[in-house]
Amino acid sequence: MSQPSGDPGQKTRTHSALQSDEYRDPVGPVRFDLTAAFGTKSEILIGRNPAGDIWLDHPAVSRTHASLRQGPDGSLVVRDLNSTHGITLDGKPVQGEAIWKPGMTLHLGPQALWLVEGKGLTVTNRRGSPNLVARGLTVRVPGREKSILDGVSFSFKPGQFICVLGPSGAGKSTLVRCMQGLLPACGGSLLFGGNPILSNPAILNGLIGYTPQQMSLHETLTVRQVVQFAAELRLPTDTSAGEIVTHVNGALAAMGVDHLCEQKIASLSGGERKRVELASELVVDPAILLVDEATSSLDPASEARVMEVLARTARQGKLVLCVTHHLDNISKADTLLILGEGKVVYLGPPGGACSHFGVEHLSDAFVRLEDEGADQWRQPEAETTPLLGASREMIQPNGPGYPRRSILSRMLETARQTGILTRRESASARSDLRYLFIITLMPTLFALIVAAGHWASNFSNTILLTRNLNAEEKSAFASFWPVIHEAAQGKVDPDDTLTLQAQMAYLLENKPAMRKNLASEDLDRIVRGAIEGTETIFPDKFIKNHLTTLKYLSVQMMGLSFMGMLLGLTLMVRDSDIFPRERSVGLSPLAYLLSKVSVLLLATGFQTLVFDGILEVFFQIRQGANGLEPVPAEYRIGFGPMLLVHWVATLGCACLGVVLGAVTRRPDRAIILLGAMMLPQLILGSALGLAAATLPKAVAFVTSPTYWGLRASQITPMEGGKVIIPVQLQVFGDSFIQSVPLALAGMAVQILLYLVLAWWLLRARPVKAG
Repeated sequence: MSQPSGDPGQKTRTHSALQSDEYRDPVGPVRFDLTAAFGTKSEILIGRNPAGDIWLDHPAVSRTHASLRQGPDGSLVVRDLNSTHGITLDGKPVQGEAIWKPGMTLHLGPQALWLVEGKGLTVTNRRGSPNLVARGLTVRVPGREKSILDGVSFSFKPGQFICVLGPSGAGKSTLVRCMQGLLPACGGSLLFGGNPILSNPAILNGLIGYTPQQMSLHETLTVRQVVQFAAELRLPTDTSAGEIVTHVNGALAAMGVDHLCEQKIASLSGGERKRVELASELVVDPAILLVDEATSSLDPASEARVMEVLARTARQGKLVLCVTHHLDNISKADTLLILGEGKVVYLGPPGGACSHFGVEHLSDAFVRLEDEGADQWRQPEAETTPLLGASREMIQPNGPGYPRRSILSRMLETARQTGILTRRESASARSDLRYLFIITLMPTLFALIVAAGHWASNFSNTILLTRNLNAEEKSAFASFWPVIHEAAQGKVDPDDTLTLQAQMAYLLENKPAMRKNLASEDLDRIVRGAIEGTETIFPDKFIKNHLTTLKYLSVQMMGLSFMGMLLGLTLMVRDSDIFPRERSVGLSPLAYLLSKVSVLLLATGFQTLVFDGILEVFFQIRQGANGLEPVPAEYRIGFGPMLLVHWVATLGCACLGVVLGAVTRRPDRAIILLGAMMLPQLILGSALGLAAATLPKAVAFVTSPTYWGLRASQITPMEGGKVIIPVQLQVFGDSFIQSVPLALAGMAVQILLYLVLAWWLLRARPVKAG
């Protein structure tokens, strides 16, 4: 490995250095002699591996991050070796290979390297990152003349603790989003090490740590688990388990929460939670830490502790920028940046703010800003211009966004993230006893309600089936019915007393009720329909009432449908504030979605087993208690196949709940959506018969798991290949004649469609700062 010059034996510090309270500027840039590094090699390796040719000891650098080789013309060619955070050259993502010329800056994740004449390689120490510089930064809402940020300029360097103040609507959160590369500017520039951030956000890979105003932590996990999973998600894929533990321990110690590592988040105070959240960001050792309203909901003591932690973090070599409304502890900051109406109205040390505004208390400055306007106090350009001298020459913002990795690499990374998130979901569920109790209580309670409603249901009740007339019967009815009907209507010649029609009229004279019925046009239409073969009126035989079983199976299916949708919806909403934050640092929406489905597979299977199992046992107990037989076996598939059908149907409804959770992140709106989606499932999937029409039936085919679940779990009575069901069920036509494999295939297609829709909704969400 090539040894750095300038400070023999110097090595980049690990997280243990974060416990120091004093920041020391780096001795100077670390230089590598490329001639010695190449030696007889045609290619040298750069990465976190100490045995490599050029060692960059930073947790966000991959073990083998990139390679350098000499071209035929003596040029240097840099190649990305499928690293986690990629590489950029002068702010432009490198896909494959690129020529590295003297004067160009190469970023390997958070590490910046630049080539000097004579093939010397200068590597910036990670504790001496370049300045963050804004030059006339302007952000305007499309269609509005007023700017959210108006000509903001500053220059911040590592080791500074910056507090951003200002009234509501001053542009503080907008500035933070710009620093994350999430919001485009309509004027000016925002540079890190001379490279534009807004047009080339890839240079921020591994550089930015962010904690939102709304705390986003899994409350059922322990402190160590929260930081551990954050490290596994964000650190390079080749980071060993031992390295992860080292980084986690260092981050916990740096934030002073290592003594709380086995406690659950739910048991911590607000200040302790905020420090855990900061530790989950510091685990990747970012160069810049952005904190939005860190102390907005904390008591004075917790606020003071958090601000002291932020100040100490800055003294350890990081640029810490904290947006706050509280003024009690801003004296701990090195610099105040006060915004008003999107303009810089003060930029300087805390001690000079009151004199700048001519007030005794800084809170009075905000009153003057409100009364007199920001233009009155706008910082003169001459006072901010000298701060910009330390920045390097601006690179024109013409590069693309994040580097796009190969399909195989993205698939492997998605699979890795899915595994981590699934383990986190499982750990969160296992440690949440209340959640486990609820998902067990729900199917138990629903099953008992269904059982109570069917305690006296008699599945053995019979109904009379009718049949079509045979040829002889049709001939007889065709001969005699017109005579009888006309006689009942009184269409008889008074002088004719010998005909059959006259005799029938005479017999009906003393039977007015019978005569009225036989004269009915409705009866005439039914009999003529029987003669024509369109009506069945002749008694055939008694069978068990299929409708009783169908109603029970319908209620059973609707219970499973509600449980599934509720389960999927709550699983999405419970951590809806965490997903945007993690997505902003590279979490794949597909991995997030697949981890939810992995948990739903087990949860829906468990709930289905409990629900169906209780009902199965109930009917056996009922038979012994009141002698009523259970659900007829001839009208329902076996328990095993039914359990499978119900599991898949419940999973389909849970995936529909996932879609609802992807639509909204607010629990109150989620409940409204749940109620709104239950009605279509009831109409399209139950035994109401409303899905018999062509259009509703087509919609049910595609969107209703309950449609397939109900029709696959029952058996329609048939004889000779024909359905023998009572008239009131004929509205369903042949929709009940479905096989279990066909129903499973239909529900599988629905699940796939729901997951694609949920993925699209998650992907379409704007990447927000928490």
